[in-house]
Amino acid sequence: MIKNIVFDLGGVLVGLNRGACEEAFRQIGFNDFGKILNEYVQGGFFLEYEKGEISTEEFIDIIRSYIDPQMRESVTNTQIVDAMGAFLEDIPGYKLDYLIELNKRYRLFMLSNTNPIAIEIVRPLFLTRGIPIESYFEELFLSYQMKMAKPDDVIFENVIKSAGLDASQTLFVDDSPLNIETAKRLGFKTLLYSPLDNLTDEVNRILC
Repeated sequence: MIKNIVFDLGGVLVGLNRGACEEAFRQIGFNDFGKILNEYVQGGFFLEYEKGEISTEEFIDIIRSYIDPQMRESVTNTQIVDAMGAFLEDIPGYKLDYLIELNKRYRLFMLSNTNPIAIEIVRPLFLTRGIPIESYFEELFLSYQMKMAKPDDVIFENVIKSAGLDASQTLFVDDSPLNIETAKRLGFKTLLYSPLDNLTDEVNRILC
């Protein structure tokens, strides 16, 4: 019997638009940003940022070092943050309503590979129902705060211990096959979610 549900953020609750992000960075002179932006596994300094190993200021400075020298000095920090934000789309209202309903019957958690810039961008999206992001979930497990990231075992083990979960009674919902593979191996019930699917239908199919 499932008693707990752990949701990913990007690609599950919040839509992602890689193409728009890459184009936004091209517009400010960073033509190769796509090479460090993998749908499921970040690498290099991007992963360091998502694991909280470098600050937002350091991340922006590194981004700036990749920008075309002819444009570098004229590009502002705000433009770099906005280009990052282009990766994130809206949250469909039905998903927020569904989280509110699920919260009445299950313990809900978020486990996300994310960063301070992204979290500040998505906060207003959750407020469209007048509820802050923290109120939808019992706890937010965010990679940059935990200093670890999916798909490593340790982040899942940390969630299990911190929340007092029985993995066999917990549904983990993510759009990354690598993350799903780790969760399944550690005993979670899993749902590999596709953004083309209706989240309510897919989760209910497992809960019913």
